[in-house]
Amino acid sequence: MLTHLGKFEIVQLLAQGSMGEVYVGRDPILNREVAIKVIHPSASVGAAARERFATEARAAGALNHPNIVTIHEMGEDQGVLYLAMELVKGEDLGTLIRAGTLSPRDTLEVLAQVCDGLAVAHRQKVLHRDLKPSNLRVVWDGTLLQAKILDFGVAKILNSDTTDEGTVFGTVNYMAPEYLQSGRPDSRSDLFAVGVILYEALAGLPPFDGPSPGSVIYRLLHATPPPLPPTAYRGISREVQGILNRALAKDPAQRFQTAEELASALRRAKDPLWRWNQERPTTALPLHPAPSAARTALPTPPKGLPLAALRPAAAVPPVSPSSSPVPAKGDPKAEVRRDVLETTRLQLLQAIDLDPRNVRAHALLLVTLYRLGRLDAMMQTFRHARDRGISSSALRAIPRCAQLAEEEERACRLPLDQHQEFLAFLRSAE
Repeated sequence: MLTHLGKFEIVQLLAQGSMGEVYVGRDPILNREVAIKVIHPSASVGAAARERFATEARAAGALNHPNIVTIHEMGEDQGVLYLAMELVKGEDLGTLIRAGTLSPRDTLEVLAQVCDGLAVAHRQKVLHRDLKPSNLRVVWDGTLLQAKILDFGVAKILNSDTTDEGTVFGTVNYMAPEYLQSGRPDSRSDLFAVGVILYEALAGLPPFDGPSPGSVIYRLLHATPPPLPPTAYRGISREVQGILNRALAKDPAQRFQTAEELASALRRAKDPLWRWNQERPTTALPLHPAPSAARTALPTPPKGLPLAALRPAAAVPPVSPSSSPVPAKGDPKAEVRRDVLETTRLQLLQAIDLDPRNVRAHALLLVTLYRLGRLDAMMQTFRHARDRGISSSALRAIPRCAQLAEEEERACRLPLDQHQEFLAFLRSAE
């Protein structure tokens, strides 16, 4: 066993891998412990591997962030390449996942911090390319959490002149589809890996797994993971399912585009009441429309009447298309005005005593309630429509209602039992 490397004294062996080891070392000058990663001569390291090791040192050494392990020194001694870095206490995330130690809320915070670190790396054109639970260290004292990203060992500086373009490094289960297909990852490939880790931590098993690497690759390229189990939402928002759907999209253009965006969504999802407008994934939507002086409390409809048989139309101020135009796309105030228009539309609909067989009115009310985040009222309206004899094919024939079904299938905003009830009816044969 080695007793020293460069100025560092070797204290103990920490871990062993196919190409080398990780030791606990001590810096006698600063009197601090460090982690020392080495590539052993017996690994028959070629020039390409040595260059990747040097790239690790340059890339990770340039990163300075509380959620990224700090690199102290790189060198070669006794024919051994070594990298001295910050020694991080705590447990790796994989161990915590297997032990079930972290709550869903803590898991969201850990991965949000991972995204904080990735944001710094990505801004400096550095990819990790091998994110997985064992490369994430969590320091946790029961109250405070700190995540650290380890091992930029297969990192690549974007636009560098190294010659490994098209070569795949990393662990198959966490690789983005475009990385597997082309060997050309980008920052969104790292975010896909965060999505895989999030699913694994909440569901207790990887989203893409199989008996062989080939089966895992096939599922990564073609399969959609099953929805999270109900226990995954304990103490957090059910919008986590929508975050996962976006993070794990096969097409990088459909994913979160920056680590900052994903970090913000993860932190907002720590609030069980958070509702996600998917066009603005970091904006919390109100669960109920804001009160208005022109809007009075809606009476409870008598038993047997549809939800929208409520109040006189005179209670709602008229809205003309000319006075409230549809906001132009790109207008910074457009989304706020659109919410106001949706609320006004809801008021107008509720002011009308709907014919129980008026399919279009029920469909419009369903969509409006869903957009406003009033999911209980939306389900009540849906059940009234179904119980009054409106067929699934009739609702599917309304484009906006069909679009709502597709959106709910992707986002899973409804509680699991209501989600299944709603989609089962719309898919049912006539």
